[in-house]
Amino acid sequence: MNLLENMSRSCMSLAGLHQLTLLCIVSAAGLISAQSSPELLLQGRFGGAINSQTGLGSLPLLFSWPSSSVYTTFTGTSVTVTIAGSAPTTDSAGYNRFAFFVDQSQVAIESSTPGNPAIKWEMSGLGAGAHNLTITKLNEASYGEAMLESIVLSSNGSFLTPVLPEAFETGRRIQFIGDSYTVGYANTGGTTNCNKTVCFPVGPCVPELDSQNAAVSWGPLTAANFQADYEVIAWSGAGVGTFSVPESNVDATLPTWIGESQYPTDGEIFLRQVAADNTSMVSNFSSWVPQVVVLAGGTNDFHILPPPALEDWLLSYMDLINMINEEYDNPEIIIQVFPLEVNFEGVLTPNATTNYLQYMASVYTATQMEGMTNVHFLQLNAVGMNLNGWCSNHPSAAADMTIAAQLTAYIEAVLPAWTIGTYPLATEAPVGDSTEEA
Repeated sequence: MNLLENMSRSCMSLAGLHQLTLLCIVSAAGLISAQSSPELLLQGRFGGAINSQTGLGSLPLLFSWPSSSVYTTFTGTSVTVTIAGSAPTTDSAGYNRFAFFVDQSQVAIESSTPGNPAIKWEMSGLGAGAHNLTITKLNEASYGEAMLESIVLSSNGSFLTPVLPEAFETGRRIQFIGDSYTVGYANTGGTTNCNKTVCFPVGPCVPELDSQNAAVSWGPLTAANFQADYEVIAWSGAGVGTFSVPESNVDATLPTWIGESQYPTDGEIFLRQVAADNTSMVSNFSSWVPQVVVLAGGTNDFHILPPPALEDWLLSYMDLINMINEEYDNPEIIIQVFPLEVNFEGVLTPNATTNYLQYMASVYTATQMEGMTNVHFLQLNAVGMNLNGWCSNHPSAAADMTIAAQLTAYIEAVLPAWTIGTYPLATEAPVGDSTEEA
């Protein structure tokens, strides 16, 4: 990414060195030693220096995916975090929103915009002993990306080996792949602060940042129910076989790579390390292997009529499933289908809804005919779902809770061993190697 490359060059130019950690972590007294650098536990995919054996990251780190988090543990009376939001470019709209947690309590939410791209957050008056810091990206990738540049401690502080969050202790891992329903698009907007802006290179983007909170969308809520580590690999507008915006809307003067980067399919984002960079591919899928993958995409393929040819669409969906099976050694895969009773953005008309439901059932049938016993099918329903306060025909945070409850109940019924099993924490751990708790 441009931001990552620029940060790398600026850090290296300070002393002509290549150790970004040494150059980008500073204290009140100046540069600190590598032994005092933070060990960063990562939840989600990041750009930057990541140890493929331990999964730990080194500064600077590029935030791009929704609901991705950084964890570190330290001592000291104060901590200061600097995050550099990118200026508007062809691959970032320049808007970001982050939540800061100290000792598992949310203490602040900070935002960056094109006019004010830097975030500098500080907390002082901390007591003696170890403290845990978590930084979580709340907005989706198309709104913006940002570089975590530095974490600065008081002169009496030091970084410790990170304390594992509960989600890491079980070794349970779950991945959510999808679109705007999965990123939590407009889920906190309600009817008074409804943000209908989607950030694409077809026009200006001025989103209401507080109308979206990926961390309280149905995926992270489900993961929390199982104390599971998770990744949200999702992009508003992405479909399985196509993108929701017609090709005629794409600016013909834009370079081809911009369209490829900003108009992805689910299969394309699955392969990306950095969300908005179609050249940044995951190089080592074995460094983080989920035992469960939830496929929630597909609605955007029916946003525009006529629908895609069933044969072509099935081929795209089966290609995605085959990639997941190959990279993760046949994890449990759940095809999640949104309910008929609710008009979601991608299936607003009866015809679109009928096509969507038929195609989703067809892909599940195709997996069973090929003997994929690891593939399961969940048809959500609107029973008990709060239909008030929806923005732009997208689920509210309250509706996300209902979706999470249904998915949780389904996993408990279909995959009971996973819900109580514990798995090795090693990044190369085999998928099926688990032990059940007493």
